Amino acid sequence: MSPHPTSQRTRPTSVRNRLAMVLTLTTLAIVTLVGLVAVALSIWRADDPVPTTQAGAARVADGITVVVVAEEGTQDAAAQARHDALGWMLVALGVSVVPAMAAGWIVSARVLGDVDKALADVGAAEHERQRFLDEVVHELRTPLAVAGTNLELAADDPTLDADTGRLIDAARRAADRMRRTVDDLAAHGRLAVHRSGTLDLAAETRSVAAEQAGPARARSLHILTAGVVALEVPAADRAAVRTALGNLVANAVRLAPSGSAITISCGEHAGWAWAAVADEGPGIPARLHERVFERGWRGRHDRDRDRSVAPDQRGLGLTISRQLAEAHGGLLTIDSDEGAGSVFAIWLPVAPDATDDDVVDSDHLHPRVRPWRSLQPADRQPA
Repeated sequence: MSPHPTSQRTRPTSVRNRLAMVLTLTTLAIVTLVGLVAVALSIWRADDPVPTTQAGAARVADGITVVVVAEEGTQDAAAQARHDALGWMLVALGVSVVPAMAAGWIVSARVLGDVDKALADVGAAEHERQRFLDEVVHELRTPLAVAGTNLELAADDPTLDADTGRLIDAARRAADRMRRTVDDLAAHGRLAVHRSGTLDLAAETRSVAAEQAGPARARSLHILTAGVVALEVPAADRAAVRTALGNLVANAVRLAPSGSAITISCGEHAGWAWAAVADEGPGIPARLHERVFERGWRGRHDRDRDRSVAPDQRGLGLTISRQLAEAHGGLLTIDSDEGAGSVFAIWLPVAPDATDDDVVDSDHLHPRVRPWRSLQPADRQPA
């Protein structure tokens, strides 16, 4: 939910007041330090005895005069000097309080003006983002409900053939997942992860492959599955993992050249479960591997293919997939070269002692091991 508008207005003032107080206290501390140094110097100089010579003469007898010479210290003068220095220091501190506070507020008003404006802009942007999100959620809920109802009615048609029934069932599952996503956005303003049960990652890869069979067929693509038959992942969110994996497959279906194959595989390595999506698309040069996960980033081939899509509605799939993988304590890696296709892999921990170093490089971007390469062509089956 968005913060209350009043809190957005008061936050800049609060920050400014705190910083102004810091400046004021700093000024007072400097004045105090200077005063202490001055007192110390005064006391040090006053403690240096400055001897004075006094002479006296007395006539004790005819022709006899006694001259007495005595040195008298200046302890009384030293004590008076210390007293005077301390008094002047107190006066200086008293007089400097008001200028110090004034200087602190003046400097804060000048220096922190930009901070006030920046914080106000952040608050306004957050309010606008929440308003836009509320509108999107409202606009999505109605058509999703209509689509779900129509798909249920279509699925109940006894005249449907098996292939059409499978496509409708895949569409229903996708609509259900989208409805859950919309509910998360309405409740939390973000995609929520509920790690409450055990997930069969192998079954989910096959299910996602079946969902994408229709779009792949429309582009003359072949979706293949490979890997283990069953693979349990503890404390996972089934819908979130399906969303992350579905985004990877959808990207491959959109960008892979017509007539090529997309392979969805899974397995286990060093306490990690992995699910990889390999395509025969244009690939991504190494210098851009980090950027592909940035929000809104799209490669040249992606831009050429999706010119009809609004810019603010694209470039989120990989970002969301990475966030959902990391929310499970996992990772999303890329293995790609320009002109040689791409492999995106989701890694989820299945053992309590699983460590990142066993499966990914230190950059947490590239895989250290590539178990999907050990799969034989004979292992791959049509989705």
